[in-house]
Amino acid sequence: MNQQKNKLRTQLQQQRNALSKAQQADYAKQICDQVSLSNCFKEAKHIAFYTPVKGEANPLSLQQTPNKLFYLPVLSSEQKHSLIFVKIERNTQYKKNIYAIPEPIYTAKDIIPAEQLDLVIMPLVVADKTGNRMGMGGGYYDRSFSFKNNNSINQPQLLGFSYDFQIVEKLVSEPWDIPLDFLATNKELYTFV
Repeated sequence: MNQQKNKLRTQLQQQRNALSKAQQADYAKQICDQVSLSNCFKEAKHIAFYTPVKGEANPLSLQQTPNKLFYLPVLSSEQKHSLIFVKIERNTQYKKNIYAIPEPIYTAKDIIPAEQLDLVIMPLVVADKTGNRMGMGGGYYDRSFSFKNNNSINQPQLLGFSYDFQIVEKLVSEPWDIPLDFLATNKELYTFV
């Protein structure tokens, strides 16, 4: 099973990396258009993003939307393979984490509990048409939102952000996997809630 997942992960990462900068920018704009028109985005005030690396679709232009507060994930120093979410502003300074991903430099007042986010725009390597998501394999997002599996809390809503070729019919999910509520691609917006 893991071998199959790793093969799929490698194949889709290569496909993602093969896109030209112009294709990446064009597709990212199309995905951002899908998201900006969605009710889940329009109704959200506290929105978490990610900084794209390794050919991931880029959601950052959505941060130009007025009257919303934006957050980025930071690797937790207290909980292994988990994330905390930090408010960002125009003058926020960044430093690279162990994966060479820029993270905001923050103080305690900048942190928002994950349960208080309205919407989390998440990277992925592959997702299916029922809301299962597979990331880079570290389990950071699954651990950070594991509370969604334990009760009826619907906050935050989780939105996968990807190119349409990253979508497959069905992924095998594990008990600890946290499913997506929405999935935006350059072709359409899927709703799973």
